[in-house]
Amino acid sequence: MLAAALLLGAATTAFASAQDPDVRARQEVMGLIRSNIKKIAPLAQGKADFDAAAAQAAFAKIAEKAAMVPGVFETRSNTDPEAEAKDALWDNWDDFGSKAAALQKAAEAGANVDSLEGLQAAFGPMAGACKSCHTEYKE
Repeated sequence: MLAAALLLGAATTAFASAQDPDVRARQEVMGLIRSNIKKIAPLAQGKADFDAAAAQAAFAKIAEKAAMVPGVFETRSNTDPEAEAKDALWDNWDDFGSKAAALQKAAEAGANVDSLEGLQAAFGPMAGACKSCHTEYKE
């Protein structure tokens, strides 16, 4: 869980700062995923009181946006100075799609959490799905 918090802290891309509209669309989707993870992280870490409705809503939004990830990366475009996607993403498109699907599935699993333990059990795999993709495909 600490690794997930560190991962969140390292994610500093501003929403939609790119000039390229394809890159900007990616930043918007990924930014919405990140903002919802930031809503869940304090709950999972015990830094905020558990709120089932808030956790469920955030997980559901992450799942919704995760489903959009392959679509916003369809166009190979990473020459914008704000682009953070590696060429490997498009070179390994099937793997990238699998990783996006894993994020969606992990977030869907959390969309019905009703306890702190359930939240913590769902948060780890979701954060792991983020990390596995970012490790390989993000600058």
